[in-house]
Amino acid sequence: MSKLIEITDDNYEKEIYQSDDIWSVTFSDLEHCSPCRALHPVLENIVSNNKVPGVKFGTVAIQNSGLNFSTSMAIRGVPTTHVMRKNKILGTVVGFIPENDFIEKIKAFAKID
Repeated sequence: MSKLIEITDDNYEKEIYQSDDIWSVTFSDLEHCSPCRALHPVLENIVSNNKVPGVKFGTVAIQNSGLNFSTSMAIRGVPTTHVMRKNKILGTVVGFIPENDFIEKIKAFAKID
């Protein structure tokens, strides 16, 4: 079973930029953002049930452990999800959308059937 990985200022280089994997990286603020809190269980369900094989899922806490990475990615609002390979953004989802729509967007950006 896969797990949702916490991406921080200390590990994003190794986890994302130095990896050949496709990543779905969600920037959020679980303390102050209702849409972020609504999206988090959706992400956990997608990951725990392996609903998008071939894509790794991570979250970035913009307010603390991921502040520098969020700034370098020019995150202006949350939740923002980038589908990435290395340092290239393949597509972006802004805000909360229902699980099935989210999955379809991630698959389309990652070019997965």
